[in-house]
Amino acid sequence: MALPPSDLPSERTPVSRNRERNNTAAIHGTIRDEILSGQLRGGTILSQVRLAQDFGVSRGPVREALRLLQREGLVEAELNRRVRVADFSIADLEQLYAMRILNETLSVTCTVPRLSKDELDDIGRMLTEMDALAGVDMDGWEAAHRAFHHGLVAHAGSRLLSLVEDLSDHAERYRRAYIASDRRAFLSGSADHRQIYEAANRADATGAGMATAEHLARTAITLIGNRAPNHDPALVRGALQKVLGGIRGGLAGSST
Repeated sequence: MALPPSDLPSERTPVSRNRERNNTAAIHGTIRDEILSGQLRGGTILSQVRLAQDFGVSRGPVREALRLLQREGLVEAELNRRVRVADFSIADLEQLYAMRILNETLSVTCTVPRLSKDELDDIGRMLTEMDALAGVDMDGWEAAHRAFHHGLVAHAGSRLLSLVEDLSDHAERYRRAYIASDRRAFLSGSADHRQIYEAANRADATGAGMATAEHLARTAITLIGNRAPNHDPALVRGALQKVLGGIRGGLAGSST
């Protein structure tokens, strides 16, 4: 059920008017956290006037922060220019993960042969940190998780890296929902991450790419099954089949 603007959280620390760029980042981060944590539910109307008052800023930084949130798929601008928190969307989830499977797998297979020992050690440390924080500190786990996956795509090239990280950012809402909805999520995720890391550590780009594609597909298909059991995740399955078929085809071609 949509909440009126008067139900928005109002106890926020005002940020300085003299640093508009930082204002935008602070406002974006605060509202984003409130959406991801469930404090702002789908359908909640976000009043620019009220937000500007809450943060103690002009409407400019608020407008820019909302634009960034809209780009992430977390808010929607309606025809009458009202902005509301976006509802959980199976279609958006499926599109995001199909794109992640295609682009992140390519990025991993390009990056793994170029990883140094120090970089692999850093990725391994993030894996250990994720295991330690799982079920204890979600924000800390998310930061380690982000660093883990960043390390595995770091040498894909700036344009591809930017796309992969944008897609991962946009998927955070669904990733958190997956973890909250499936008590086995941390356990199965840990096993997947370790499989990806071990393949990377032995310089097996193909194995790391396949493990990444299967990990992303498992996350999406499990969450779709939990939220919309009658929905056929054809887009995710199609992306997975394309990636795995391409990898296997490459292996067959290299042996002739």
